[in-house]
Amino acid sequence: MENGAVALVVIAVITVVLGGIYMLYDRKDAVVETTNLQTIISSTQGLMKGSGGYAFSNADKMTGVLIQLGGVPKSMTVRGDTTVGNATLWNTWGGQVKVGPSSTGGFNNGFTVTYERVPQSACVSLATGMSRGGSASEITINNTHHADGKVTLESASTECTRNNGRTGTNKLVFTING
Repeated sequence: MENGAVALVVIAVITVVLGGIYMLYDRKDAVVETTNLQTIISSTQGLMKGSGGYAFSNADKMTGVLIQLGGVPKSMTVRGDTTVGNATLWNTWGGQVKVGPSSTGGFNNGFTVTYERVPQSACVSLATGMSRGGSASEITINNTHHADGKVTLESASTECTRNNGRTGTNKLVFTING
């Protein structure tokens, strides 16, 4: 009986430790992607804005050129030929990341950064972090648009949907003016 109790305690401790490691790993990914997102925003503003704003026809082309110019973090996955401007960008969770022109008043003076397949906890973290940082003028979580770029923890925790198994189901769109 005593050996069985010890075995149960050992199993419980191992389960708690593994659960803690999994949670830390999840948080690490959110921190890495927040840094990646900030790098993408800075690179886009520094490398791609011309006198006519962001003069691109679509997000696929704009993302490809940003990759071609070396404006994406090295830690992100890039698929395709980086030398011809049509490669694609992927986040930690296997979702595509797109940078596209955003028209305001008929001019492409802004751009959007779209993140797909974001897990629920990372969705909350990215949305509220970008809101606090103030760099996004608008934030969309799935189908909910925050035109003022303000996302509270309460609203993000409601709007970010649960995962499908281990796969994130959330789509985030950050609009940057300037």
